[in-house]
Amino acid sequence: MIQDALVDDFIRHLRVERGLSANTCLSYGYQLGVYLTFLRERGREPATAIREDVLVYLERRKSKGLKSASLFIAAMAVRQFHRYLAQAGRVLADPTAGMRLPRFKQRIPRPVDAQAMDRLLRPPTEAKFSAVRDHAMLELMYVTGMRVSELVGLRLGQVDLGAGIARPVGKGSRERLVPFGARAAAAMSRYLAVRSARFPAAQDVVFLNARGRRLTRSGFAWRLVGAARRAGLSGSLTPHQLRHSCATHLLEGGADIRVVQEILGHSSLTTTQAYTHVSPTLMLKTCRRAHPRFGALSS
Repeated sequence: MIQDALVDDFIRHLRVERGLSANTCLSYGYQLGVYLTFLRERGREPATAIREDVLVYLERRKSKGLKSASLFIAAMAVRQFHRYLAQAGRVLADPTAGMRLPRFKQRIPRPVDAQAMDRLLRPPTEAKFSAVRDHAMLELMYVTGMRVSELVGLRLGQVDLGAGIARPVGKGSRERLVPFGARAAAAMSRYLAVRSARFPAAQDVVFLNARGRRLTRSGFAWRLVGAARRAGLSGSLTPHQLRHSCATHLLEGGADIRVVQEILGHSSLTTTQAYTHVSPTLMLKTCRRAHPRFGALSS
């Protein structure tokens, strides 16, 4: 259908010309599929859609319980789609021109404290493949703050154990250098030895599942929940909490925020600053160190 072809062209534009990640393109494609179904129900198509259609669509998604962050993504996908069609001359007008996106409250996950992280990262006593692999993944993710998609997408050539450097590919297909320490290097070295013995002819992706294929994001998330439970951590631990914990602990330890920005792969410093807002320990330590009126009272 013509509508589907327009979406395909738009997704190709995002992937090739704007360099957006596969996950972002997949999310936009899904959101636009829902939007086009809505337009068909109203007897519309992208070329004839008006602002009322867009507003009714978003209101309907909201009434069906779509959370604010997801609603923001849905609105962004629709706006970017119509903007692309107008700029490419595929339609006469953009019905979303000047439209304000829905507000959403960004939820910052609670970081895991250092003592709990020590329990989570306790080396396995067994040489079982999955246990050695999980420990290496957790060590590397916590010390580098990688996104889970970056972690499971790592290739063997992107990890230099001798130099302690990983080169994950992040959003916009941008590669960056991220250092890691001796503990992560040791865990990775042990895992790669077990990996080589079990899957000598496997593909060059670093982290493999029990069948020798690339471990998925959901697979890692499921393994993380199990590891947290065994470590006695309360609640359900998510991959993003590990990334958040890395950033928070770096800042609390005195790391420069611009260094943390580079490590996390944030394009904007504003994104990194969100981590400073949820760390009262960092604020207190900084004030005690830097402000003349935070010193102890003299006797």
